[in-house]
Parts: sequence; C-alpha cells; structure tokens
Amino acid sequence: MTRRELLLLVPLLALYLAAWAFFPDRPDDEASYVALAERLVDGWYVTGDDDALLDARPDSPDLWFGPGLPGILAPFALVDAPVWAMRLTGPLLLFGGVLMFYALASATWGSRVCLLSAYALGLYLPFLGLVSNLHSEVLAVFLVCAAMLGLARYVRAGGFRWLALASGALAGLSLTRVAYGWVLTLVLVLFVLAWLVRRRRADGRVAAVLGIALILCLPWLAYTYAKTDRPLVWGNSGSLSLYWMASPYEGDDGDWHQAHLVFTDSALQPHRAFFASLRGRSLAEQNTEIEREALRNIADHPEAYIRNVLANVSRMLVNAPYSRVGWQTNDLFYAVPNLLLLAAAVVAGVVLVRRRRTLPPETAPFAVLAAVPFGLHALVASYPRMLAPIVPLVVWLVTLAFVENGVLTRVRRDGSLPSESA
Repeated sequence: MTRRELLLLVPLLALYLAAWAFFPDRPDDEASYVALAERLVDGWYVTGDDDALLDARPDSPDLWFGPGLPGILAPFALVDAPVWAMRLTGPLLLFGGVLMFYALASATWGSRVCLLSAYALGLYLPFLGLVSNLHSEVLAVFLVCAAMLGLARYVRAGGFRWLALASGALAGLSLTRVAYGWVLTLVLVLFVLAWLVRRRRADGRVAAVLGIALILCLPWLAYTYAKTDRPLVWGNSGSLSLYWMASPYEGDDGDWHQAHLVFTDSALQPHRAFFASLRGRSLAEQNTEIEREALRNIADHPEAYIRNVLANVSRMLVNAPYSRVGWQTNDLFYAVPNLLLLAAAVVAGVVLVRRRRTLPPETAPFAVLAAVPFGLHALVASYPRMLAPIVPLVVWLVTLAFVENGVLTRVRRDGSLPSESA
C-alpha cells in the first residue's frame, strides 16, 4: 500500500476516533473483558465461581468470553492503563481491518474499485457504535479481514505466509467470538466433503486452512475441558442463549436476559422456579441443565421456537422486536444499513450464482463463511452486533457481483482495463 492510498483512507480513522471520543458509553461486556485481562496478567482466567451465571457479576464472567480480546488488553492491564486507553484498540483495530480489506480488494479489482469497496465497508454505520466501548466484534472484524486476505492469496497461489495468516486469523476469531469455533468446524466438514467429491485444489487448501486454525485452538479446548469435564466447549454462553430462544411463554420473543433478572423482573417470573432449582449446583451442571431445558422446550413447543427464530433474524437486522419493548427511532441506526446490505446481498447472490463458473476461487469459501455464522446466530439469542464479523465478507461478495455485472469496472493500477481472463 502506497502513502497516497493510506492517506485516502485516513478519513475513516478520523471518523472512528471521533466515534470513540463522542459516542456515549454503554456498559455491555466491557467490565468483564477488563476483569479477564487483569486475570491473564495474574496468570489465571476463570474463577470456577458456581454463582457466576446466576449472579452475573462482571468480575466473574467465567467462560462466557473467549481469551481473544482479553489477550489484546492484557498489556494495558499489565501497566495499569486506564479504560479509555484500552478503548483506543477499537478504532485502531477497525481501521487495520479496513486496510487489509483494501489490500485484498486492490489485488482483486484495482485501485478505483477497491477504494469504493473499502469505504463501503468502513462506513457501515453500526461499526461506529462499537468503538466507544470494548467490544469483541471489532477485533473479530479485524481478524476476518486478515483471514480473507490470507485465504484468498493462499487459495490462489499457495505460500506458507498466507497459510499462516489465514489460519492464525481464523484461530484468533474462534478465540474472540467463541461461536466461530463451531462455524469453522462446520465449514471444515463442508470443504472436506467438497474436496472428496470434486478433488479441486482450492477446496483442499480451504480445508487445510480451517484444519490448522482448529488445531491452533486445541490449547483453549484443553483448558475448557479441564474446567468443565466436557469436550469441545468453546464457551458457556450458548446454553443460556438457546434457553431464551426456546422460551414458550407469552410475551417472550427469544431475546437474551441475564439469568439473575428472573429473580427481580416480574415479567420473567415464569422462569423463576427453574433458575431457582439451579442454586447449589456447579457452573458446569447449571449450563448442562439449562441446555436440557431449552431442548425440552423446543421439542414441546416447536412453533414457539420457530417464531422466536424469525424474531431473532429481525433483531439482528433491524434491532427489533424485543420482549415487551416497542420499536424505537434509534433502531434506524441498524435497520437502514442492514436492510440495504441485505438487499445488495440478495442481488449479488443472483449474479454470482449465474456466473459461478468464472468467479475467483475464494468466492465460495467467503460465501460459506458469511452464510454459516448468520444461520447459527439465528438459532440462539443474538443482537445486531453479531453481524459485524460477516460484513466484510458480504461487502466483498457484493463488490464482486457489481464488477461481474458491469456496474463497476475493474481497473489495473496503471489505469488500463484488464482482459477478460484477468
């Protein structure tokens, strides 16, 4: 990347720093990330506190979060840096992700298209709401962009450094947003099967990247196994998220609630007896029983679960509906960009399917890596910010479709039009 190209993207960094400085603080999960970073400095991670789930204390988040973001924050905790300094990682990581996306787009389409595509990604409005506080989704966006760059280069031409970049970034993604451990596992199975059927080199290379990424995560899986006596535990947030999605009670739309609220919120009173029965059990036992209750509710009330899944998809896209909470004007902050992105993705899907025989080899893995997490997040209680890591993938696919359909014109760095085989 030249100095001129970097200067063209600097306004995005200024925008992110402005959002960091002026967007209002929100509690979210920030205190838990800081607590986990401090634990890493002290040489430990989880407390084993049996009341961590039922009391929801931010200083006792247990295995709810992966070690990705706490690992980034640990050097700050080591020198007792203030939280505002830790928050600076948000705009810097987001800008770093845009730079890597630009590098990939530049190599694919040339300087004009890549600048437009990078700004389309960088100006995705919901990103701005993530940089004023500590959110793992910002690191996840950075890692997805790094993985895209490495995966595209490795699938096309091979090379150890691109394999290392793609695998390392995807491993980091799984340790940052723990649901992606299951995403990578499922996508690995799909591409192994594709390679066995088609014997295409690109499928084998994608499978190699994913396999190495999962191998890099084995120390974390060994740690969680030692703490829970259960294999393949990426985190323990899934059981409670599934429980709320499976709720059959009137007025519940499948959105997530902290467990301790059932003891004080009258609207959640139907859940009180079940959560009270969990007192005195170990944290691992509590999560197991919550998961069983969720599956029982799905089996007994499948229509309620389907209704909540549809509501959850709407929630990810437009930030509504929430149980007993009406639509608010600020939901447009999510609804407008997400619906525009969805419409563009649908059009792109039609174009790319028609031209599937001539597309770059990274198109299929990028599409699968966008579709699978969206599908998995639809099944458990989610928020609009869960979409953030797949936005770079969708923007890349939309840009490719517009280029293939002639809406955008591929231009080489010297300004000449490329040949059809380029």
